[in-house]
Amino acid sequence: MLIGLLGHPLTHSLSPLIQNKALQTLDIKGDYRLFDVEEKELRSCVSGLKSLGCLGFNVTIPYKRRIIDLLDEITPQAAEIGAVNLVKLSRGKFVGDNSDAPGFVRSLKEAGFDPKAKKTTLIVGCGGAARAVAVGLKDSGCQIYVTSRQKPRSLFWAQFEWLELKKDLVVKVDLVVDCTPVGMYPDVDVTPVLDPRLYGPETVFCDLVYNPRKTTLIRIAKATKHKVITGDGMLLHQGAISFESWFSVKAPIIEMQKVLDEYLKGGSLGD
Repeated sequence: MLIGLLGHPLTHSLSPLIQNKALQTLDIKGDYRLFDVEEKELRSCVSGLKSLGCLGFNVTIPYKRRIIDLLDEITPQAAEIGAVNLVKLSRGKFVGDNSDAPGFVRSLKEAGFDPKAKKTTLIVGCGGAARAVAVGLKDSGCQIYVTSRQKPRSLFWAQFEWLELKKDLVVKVDLVVDCTPVGMYPDVDVTPVLDPRLYGPETVFCDLVYNPRKTTLIRIAKATKHKVITGDGMLLHQGAISFESWFSVKAPIIEMQKVLDEYLKGGSLGD
């Protein structure tokens, strides 16, 4: 059984690590591979995967939006987010979905934060990952504020209150989610866009960056006694949702978590 990840470049992807561990744990004969293709090869790659009977694949940058035109169908949630990161072969058709939104919500619950309790959230950034986070939180009942340096033009963001991003921006919220790449390897010492020291102890800080797991934002927030949620949880749970979609069985989340933890304990990825 063939599954995999489609994108470019894919040098440091951890998806094969957790997906192949899941296959091994459940004794499913299959292989999760990296499909590193340039844009000019994208259409032929998708067609070829269908011809090979590929059960499905994940999609990462820069093709989460571009892939939509090459699929037979997409789900309503993927359409709302405007991006696909999960494709499943269903009755001979490639159907696009988005596991980032439910994966993020699962990661919050796993960390002890229940977004269904009418919590308030500040989302930092307005890119594709931020859209998935916004949809997941909105569907869970959260009140959402969005901050970015420039006001987003997309009609999608018009449904939320926008605030201009400044170093001293403070909003009384239950959760702050940084969806920007600030602090990602190799620029690990860059100052975070918001300062946790300005927020009350009740605010939880989440950073979607997992390379490294302990970003500057996470380190500062921990030092100031805030509860923190690291980005590897979203990676893990969106992967588990993908696995469950392809194989219609419960993903072995504990084993997937263990192999991910073992890898990330080694330090910053790419070292």
